[in-house]
Amino acid sequence: MRPSTIRKLDPAIRDEIGRLREQGVTIDAVLAKLRELGADVSRSALGRYVKEIEEVGERIRRSREIADALVRRLGDAPESRQARLNIELMHSVILDLVIAAQDGGTVALDPEQAMFLGRAMKDLASAQKSDADHVLKIREQAAREAAAAVDRVARTRGLNAETVQALKSEFLGIAK
Repeated sequence: MRPSTIRKLDPAIRDEIGRLREQGVTIDAVLAKLRELGADVSRSALGRYVKEIEEVGERIRRSREIADALVRRLGDAPESRQARLNIELMHSVILDLVIAAQDGGTVALDPEQAMFLGRAMKDLASAQKSDADHVLKIREQAAREAAAAVDRVARTRGLNAETVQALKSEFLGIAK
């Protein structure tokens, strides 16, 4: 697959295309601006490029929405939410690389980029474990606090040990 004529342009010009599209400028107006800047591109090449960047933007937006929804469901602590969001976003980046390779696209990483990706994947696994450990500690602390509350109420209400244990077991999942 040949590289797009747009991809061959100076990165500053490509950034200008993105900026103009974010402002709602039409493809024809973007094309006119590119011609003012001395870039010789066809309308169809620009249209394909714009469609591609809009699709990537949509995938990123969708990925963030999914990650945010997962985070809201899975954790209440702000630190946990941020860690989970970062983990999900990194998963999304790696998934995009894999999908690009499978779709016949070229994913070329130089040795340094490959090393950074490998390190990021290792850090991602470590972050997931850290986050899981953090959530487990929070849940254990909450269970201890709930059990202590059951014990306090049991003493003031005169509940017997068997009833207290049944409450802990049924409602808190705490075995004897």
